[in-house]
Amino acid sequence: SRSGSGCARSLAPPQVWGSSVHAIRICPICSIRPCVAMDSEPQTSYQACNPLGLLSHEGGSRRARRGAVAVGTLVATATVGAIVWASSTTSGETVPASPQAASLESENARLRAQLGKLKEENHDLEEQIAKMPHATTLATEDFADMTVVGEWVTVEYDWESTEQREKAVADKSFIVENNAITGLKVCGPKVAAKCTEQRIFATVPRWRTGVWSTLNEVVTNSTGHQVLRPWPSLEENDPKDCSKMQYVQSMEIDSQGVMWVVDVGRKYFASADPADVDNTCPPKMVLIDVSTGKVVESYVFPDEVAPYTGSFLNDIVIDEANQVGYLSSTGNNVTDLGSLVVYDRKNKGSRRFADRSTQYNDVGDRIVIHGEDYTKKLLMPSDGIGLTPDGSKLYYSPLCNFDLFSVDTAALRDFSKSDKEVAATVKHIGQKPSNSDGMTMGSNGVLYFGGLTTNSLYSWDPAQGNLSATKTVIQDDHQLWWIDTFAWANDGTVWVTTNHLNKYFFGGMDFSGASGPNFRIIRIQVGTNSYMAHGPAEQVA
Repeated sequence: SRSGSGCARSLAPPQVWGSSVHAIRICPICSIRPCVAMDSEPQTSYQACNPLGLLSHEGGSRRARRGAVAVGTLVATATVGAIVWASSTTSGETVPASPQAASLESENARLRAQLGKLKEENHDLEEQIAKMPHATTLATEDFADMTVVGEWVTVEYDWESTEQREKAVADKSFIVENNAITGLKVCGPKVAAKCTEQRIFATVPRWRTGVWSTLNEVVTNSTGHQVLRPWPSLEENDPKDCSKMQYVQSMEIDSQGVMWVVDVGRKYFASADPADVDNTCPPKMVLIDVSTGKVVESYVFPDEVAPYTGSFLNDIVIDEANQVGYLSSTGNNVTDLGSLVVYDRKNKGSRRFADRSTQYNDVGDRIVIHGEDYTKKLLMPSDGIGLTPDGSKLYYSPLCNFDLFSVDTAALRDFSKSDKEVAATVKHIGQKPSNSDGMTMGSNGVLYFGGLTTNSLYSWDPAQGNLSATKTVIQDDHQLWWIDTFAWANDGTVWVTTNHLNKYFFGGMDFSGASGPNFRIIRIQVGTNSYMAHGPAEQVA
């Protein structure tokens, strides 16, 4: 076979008859041409191969080639591996016929005919591939760099002492298996001048009881381990004080170094025990100066905008020029079936928009993650959102299917417009290759989103037309298992959290370490910056 085709050898004893054996080995997918070899001695091996071999590992980074998997699929579908064993004699003597010999010769003839057909099909495939545009080939120089920044089997915090941790475990204010990393943001000099050094922030949702701190900074402790330090302080994460942060799902950092923190308010609504659900505290927006850790201002959403017994304020993007935050609400009961929420910082107001595009819809998409069907389990509405660099259009999608929608923000942020008027600007873009959790846009106007059913990061440029122009940036079955939240460092990389949330919610998450890390923070080279990194923003006193 060709070098670099990914072929490997494995044992498989041949059938032998006659006085010598010739083995013709065909590698199904390794290269454009079959792996063919002729041997004069009896063989004990055949050629096999890894069908696509898209990933290679170099040092701390994993590189994945982009390209049209359709090429590999075409070859894989049309080419069938075969082993052909042919008998012959070297002396020219006639071998006495027998029923067994006649049967074997008949089988041999059939296999030779099959080989001839395979060669013809392979020739046709080579001609088809030769006619394809160069962009559809798996070019080795066309790849994305991926680096794991941090990974955890279980979430661990920066405890003041061993005694503090033991007490938290004893009184169940820390229940290890109820903690999962989701939200992520990075702040360094290229994001905001106030961030003189790069800092990483991560959230742990209070879906269930026993979450020690919901908003945190990732730090290295005295033992050299990466842990979560409550930020801006443990007191600001007090679940028993509604004036503090109750449950942070996500946040965003603007160019002025202000973190816009989405406090869901409600908590423990994913607990197995309905008695745990706590709707005591209202949802709010908390703005914090990253450099000082001081709360700049706080806004409580009214019940009619974010229902106190059903809203789930999830993701956020910021229009800095207009000082507006757009949020998705992945509502989970009849008081909120899914919506978009707008927060107007300058005018200290908010609004809610809901229609069929923001709610659960069964459109027939099957959601299979690592071999398990979640179609009837992941019934969540609007989730991921992305804002264009000019702030004119908001993209959003539900978690329950592959649909992608957009809405004009001029109408959405105009509180005098009715839902019907806003809905008139909604467009159904089409279907993504998979359902996704979070999404984001780069300063280049490209939309990035994860593929939960494919363990992939995708990109789509609206300027290239419909979603058929979607590209696979990188794919990894283990490290990109459930891409959740995105962050930008404005150095050409996008950061993501991955966290096996299907196992967290529906059972099976392995906290023993035998299956590897459950939670990761990963940096991926994409060659663009944040949707907000396109010019100076208006400063707000």
